[in-house]
Order: sequence, then structure tokens, then C-alpha cells
Amino acid sequence: MNVAEALWERRSVRAFLKDPVPQETLEEIFLSAVRAPSWGNTQPWKWTVVGGKTLQAMVEELVVRAATGGHPQADIEIPREWPEALNTRYKENGKKLFGVLGIGREEKEKRTAHSMNMFRFFGAPQAIYFHIDKSLGTYSIFDAGLLAQSIALLAAEKGLGTCFLAVSVLFSDVVRRHTGIPESDRIIIGMAIGYPDRDTPVNHFRSEREPLETFVRWVS
Repeated sequence: MNVAEALWERRSVRAFLKDPVPQETLEEIFLSAVRAPSWGNTQPWKWTVVGGKTLQAMVEELVVRAATGGHPQADIEIPREWPEALNTRYKENGKKLFGVLGIGREEKEKRTAHSMNMFRFFGAPQAIYFHIDKSLGTYSIFDAGLLAQSIALLAAEKGLGTCFLAVSVLFSDVVRRHTGIPESDRIIIGMAIGYPDRDTPVNHFRSEREPLETFVRWVS
């Protein structure tokens, strides 16, 4: 699988098999992913892999916190509003996803269950949290994003599925309690990783992309 094929293969996986990914496989991915670029080769990224009983305990607490209306404590600002064009894409994507899931607009219980499933990392056997020192700024967050994308593409190459989940960082105190990520670090994003359940219809859902002319300017 070449880079272009990995880009087309990668998608947000929302149903996983229970089998954990062997540590050796993850280490192979990480050894290649660290070739991602960073400002002046500073390599500011850190990441914590969570699985087993620790992940189960953390997920249970995250679900309880979310279900009881806990106050979010994310380390980075979570966007609440989008410009009109972006908001349209956001809503259209959600509408199509719920269509694949068979969840109607008025089915609040099913929508809530889907939200809780996000806090469970969609049943993934492992999760990866990306974090950097709090003294670092926007460019280091960008660098961590480059690393995270590299891991997602390399995972796709090995037949693994991933899903970046903003909800996984909403309650940073819970994450720190279970993972040991220090207060001195800013938790950026969590990612589910595992073997996708390819028999589940939702894993065949593909989000759409705008045509190139929406984004690209050519200056000669």
C-alpha cells in the first residue's frame, strides 16, 4: 500500500473487534511515524497508549461523567461555533452518519447512546493520547497533529482502524487519573485504534470532501 492508497483507506472507524493490537505492531508503526516533520526537528510530541483494564476503568468513568452532565475540563479550547460553510459540512456529515446508523432525528435515546459510545472509543481495545508540554505553543500542537496523522496512515497500511475523538479529552482530570499524564502536559486529542469490525455497516461510511477549487488558490 502506497501513501495515496493509505490516505484513501483511512477513515473514522466506529466499531472495533475486541482483539488488542500487539505491542510489537504498534512499535513498528511508531518507529516510522516519528519521521514526521516538526519545527526545527524539536519533536515536541508525546503519546500514551492505554488498553486493558486501565482503558475499561477510564471509559466507565468518562461515560458516567458525561451522562451526569459533568463540566468539561479540556486542555485546549473545544470549538462551539463554525463559520457557515464549515457548519454546513459538519451538519451534513452528521445527518448522513446517523442515516447509516439508522438513527432518526427525533430518536434522542439512540443519539445519546451513540454519544456515549464515542466516550467508549467505539469499543476499541486501545486508545492513544497525544500530549505536549504546556509551555509549548501552536506550532508544537501542529507538529503533534502531523505525528498523529502519520500514525493513522501507517495503521491503515497494516489493516488497522483509527478514529480521532474530541470527546476523549473533554474530562482531562479523568484521563490523567488513569493514564498518569502529568499536569505539566497539555492533552491534545485521543485516538481509538484496533482491528475494525468490517461487518458493521457504519464502518463503510465515508465522509465527503469538497472539490479542490473550494480550497486551492493558484498564484503565478
